Amino acid sequence: MAYTTEEEQLEALRRWWHENGRAVIAGVIIAVAAVVGWQQWESWQERSAMEASARYDALNEAVAEDRPDAVEQAVEALRADSGDSPYAVLGSLAAAKYFAGRGDLEAARARLDWARNNASSDALRQVARLRLAEVQHALGDGKGALATLEPVPGGPFAARYQELRGDILVALDRHDDAIEAYRAAMDSEPGSQRSQYVRVKLNDLGAEVGEAS
Repeated sequence: MAYTTEEEQLEALRRWWHENGRAVIAGVIIAVAAVVGWQQWESWQERSAMEASARYDALNEAVAEDRPDAVEQAVEALRADSGDSPYAVLGSLAAAKYFAGRGDLEAARARLDWARNNASSDALRQVARLRLAEVQHALGDGKGALATLEPVPGGPFAARYQELRGDILVALDRHDDAIEAYRAAMDSEPGSQRSQYVRVKLNDLGAEVGEAS
């Protein structure tokens, strides 16, 4: 439709705005809210990461100063306030190592169990599983340790998992299974220093070293 005068154009604009203005305003408000909301979310994420990092630093400081109560408080604060952050899992791993070094294997096991169940990355989960199995083995829970190691992952963790399986199986007097696990460990890292250590363990079991690759 053609408008012949400026008044007609202005009147048409008024009518359009009357009919569509609210929708336009609503759209603008939604767009602005989305931008502001995203910025606030990013700000919250950054602030949360900084707070988690500070708590993790406090934990490491308590470990360095050998203050078990402070270590416990720091790791609990990480879990309570930053439980979805990698720092919480890293903190639990650090606390577990600290308590294991003090001979408190039950405390170490609890921290590692939490880390295994809450790790967001596969690599952290594999580390937590491996260390948890080591602690379970030290506590005499061989069957539990073997269950923790299943399934055995591939990649860089495979050799260490299989070697630990072999150690546990030896303790359970399952020597044939242990030999199989040790050979799998050697196959995972042929020619490595670890494979040489495993070769000694195979010798101790009377296995033919030449049969191990």
